[in-house]
Amino acid sequence: MTRASVCQIYDAQLIQICETDGIEELSDEECPSTGGRRRQRVVVKTLWRGCHNDIKAAFAREATWGAGLKHPQLARVLGLSLLEPPCAALDRGDAAPLPTILKTDKKLNYSSLTHICCQIAAGMKYLESFELVHRDLAARNITVTEELHVKISDYAMFCEEFVTDYHMMADGCRFPLRWMAWESLLMGVYAPSSDVWSFGVTVWEILTYCLVKPFDEMNDDQVIANANEWRRGGRGARVPAAPPPRCRRELYDLMHECWRREPEQRPRFYDLHRFLERMTHGYKPPFIR
Repeated sequence: MTRASVCQIYDAQLIQICETDGIEELSDEECPSTGGRRRQRVVVKTLWRGCHNDIKAAFAREATWGAGLKHPQLARVLGLSLLEPPCAALDRGDAAPLPTILKTDKKLNYSSLTHICCQIAAGMKYLESFELVHRDLAARNITVTEELHVKISDYAMFCEEFVTDYHMMADGCRFPLRWMAWESLLMGVYAPSSDVWSFGVTVWEILTYCLVKPFDEMNDDQVIANANEWRRGGRGARVPAAPPPRCRRELYDLMHECWRREPEQRPRFYDLHRFLERMTHGYKPPFIR
């Protein structure tokens, strides 16, 4: 039994944030019950009946990437139906989008921001272990609780507040140009290494409190031209502007490792998580008020 609280429609998809009377999948050690049936918030994504088969295939790919996976830093797929109309229910919880938190609470210190990055790396390391690719890793696809507990999701593309983060193609497809590795943008090649590139951009976003977009000084055509510079060898190619001075050199160097031209030369999420785990050893997150 669900109750819809928010309804948004984009292209062929209907996005609803709903409340349930209780889902057994969520009544575990991550979300302990307080007695009785606990109401949970979930995101329900549904396609319109009769939409194009290509849209259905894309929906199935996006909805099933988390099916069967369980990790504290992943928004779990709680239910999936590919019957007409296809729909999927994802864990939403009481978290808020990371950009919302960063923009409204700029008191989070460097250690807290690094702690958030470490958790994202942990979730992506788990996906990497299965050679699964997210394709849209960015701060907007991260939710965070008051205790700074992070979950990686994939539905920001269909949220009105993030519509300007995407480039709209003539056929209606949307691409997160400013977060994409050059080989993904120009050649359609996706791998864990292209997610690593996006992770570097995500870390940059977090350290700048999501106040500006990556390559904010460029329009979309210039971003594509910059990707072509990377393709031709990278000598004249640019990376996002340097974050504020509070960023430690070792973390900025880590971002540049993520932006290496050759995908095989970029670090694995296993190594990124291990590095960030050492940086955040002994950290205790504050409560966001």
